[in-house]
Amino acid sequence: MTATAVALSQGQGGWFVFTWFDMVVLAFAAYVIPLTALLWIGWIVFWLGGWKAALVRFTIFGIALPAVYHAALLVPALVERTWHAHQFALAHMEEITDEPLLSAHGHPIGVRFAYRVNFPLGLSSLGQEPPADSPAAGLYIPDQKGTLMFFATRDSTLRQVSRGGFPVGTTTVTVDTVPGFMPMAFQLPNAFPASDPGNLCFRWKSAGDRQRQLSSDTQKVLIEIGPYGRYVRRGAHGTAHSYRLADFYEGAKVEGAKECR
Repeated sequence: MTATAVALSQGQGGWFVFTWFDMVVLAFAAYVIPLTALLWIGWIVFWLGGWKAALVRFTIFGIALPAVYHAALLVPALVERTWHAHQFALAHMEEITDEPLLSAHGHPIGVRFAYRVNFPLGLSSLGQEPPADSPAAGLYIPDQKGTLMFFATRDSTLRQVSRGGFPVGTTTVTVDTVPGFMPMAFQLPNAFPASDPGNLCFRWKSAGDRQRQLSSDTQKVLIEIGPYGRYVRRGAHGTAHSYRLADFYEGAKVEGAKECR
């Protein structure tokens, strides 16, 4: 249920579902009808030139036509992907800034950070939203056992600034994040309203997890901007400011968050 709400709240695209009839119609529209037309056109051309003398050439034409036609359909997509890869290779990070994320009443509940990415040639979307190879970002910190504690993305302007692809020049993306132990009303307030008491419960894995998180020292939060750390690799960049998880915990409690059994 939570995963479904997260996907819907972030506007993730869904799967296209086709029936067998739809697939047959698509096959006819994309292959059968065009190939049949081309074969008739080829037959007329060879017939006008003397079909008996051109029978062998027409046979070769008929055998090769499906492969040539299919290759021709792939060329535009291949060119588009090649151009996209070239655009992506030139993109680079310019600046990253951060500050405490404050609640509506001014209490710290997370980290807001902004980053500027330069696209010298823009970045095409390849039909995806956000575009393929977008600079999606995440925050995390290593806990005392060496594993990672990820921050949840509360809000991001990535989709708004990249509709249809990134334009030539510099694009600024702003991301609001909160610790993963925050109640769902703090992580995804649009999908999990605070009016439901169940959405105000802190989310701990265990009592030991709660103790580790709240007793952690003030520290810098690490940033990764992908895909796969392409823009900023994991562990290569931290926030300019230091943060303490217990401060975010206290800020959320003032805003109505609570411990639930």
